Amino acid sequence: MTGRLNRLATRLDTAGAIGRMRRHREGWPARASEGVRFFQSPKVQYRYREAGKGQTIVFSVDPPMTLEVYDALIATFAQHFRVIAFELPAMGFSAAAEDYRFGFRETHDDLAIFLKAVAGSGAILAFSCVAGHAALDIAARYPDLVSRLTLLQAGDVAAFKAWKAARDPKGILAKPILGHIAMRRMAPKRMPAWYGLSVGKKEMIGDLCRCAERSFQHGAQWSLASAYQCYMDPDVELPRAHQPLLSIWGAADRSHPAGNAHSIQRLRPDAACVTFDDLGHTPELEDPQRVFAAIVRFCEANPARP
Repeated sequence: MTGRLNRLATRLDTAGAIGRMRRHREGWPARASEGVRFFQSPKVQYRYREAGKGQTIVFSVDPPMTLEVYDALIATFAQHFRVIAFELPAMGFSAAAEDYRFGFRETHDDLAIFLKAVAGSGAILAFSCVAGHAALDIAARYPDLVSRLTLLQAGDVAAFKAWKAARDPKGILAKPILGHIAMRRMAPKRMPAWYGLSVGKKEMIGDLCRCAERSFQHGAQWSLASAYQCYMDPDVELPRAHQPLLSIWGAADRSHPAGNAHSIQRLRPDAACVTFDDLGHTPELEDPQRVFAAIVRFCEANPARP
């Protein structure tokens, strides 16, 4: 019964997919930022931006943010890299097909199709928060696609179990249908509180809230309830990918317990670690120059293998 209920609940985030995809391709999401493109995979119409030349680095957009707040990051990294930033399935304006179920491996297999087609082989994956699990799994199961990993505010399974419990203490988002209804009602109203908790540079909060509000008005999604119930599996075992790994952590992020910092080392004791005490949940957006410098140093110390 639970499985059937979950399948029904996820349809609340994917119903009307064909029309949603068309509106995104033809409407405001296609024009809102410079260099917006779309890629159609079997499960998702991915929305992404691309700029620059050189080694490819791929950033996952951390919802509820959308590509519209990535201008400074893209401009900074495009000086040295071919940079791609994309919105995750059923987040932002990456609309998911009606048969998408937010499964852990299902999501990664579809992401691998996107990465192979758009980024090519040997990319650096700079994935944020729980998407770091996708980067690790893809790197292990599709090693030709990934040369290095630079995980931002990412932890191991135990760390995200603690984070998930703290963010949903009453277990509302974990309940099929009820969680989805609550998320739709809460999402636009949660922006100031969420950014106030997670952002280190407080002067950025106003612009981030305005961008999120505008994106929601144009149909952006934040399918957190489906992700809570289907993707964030507390029993999943992450593989130990072999690629060099850099963990970047913003210590001013109050949405994560302090003990989550660089917890990825429990899986990869050899991971290099960089901490920015004054930055929060998305250090790559709060100070792209410093994060850029850290990633360049890491790449120089760990050159890509032929």
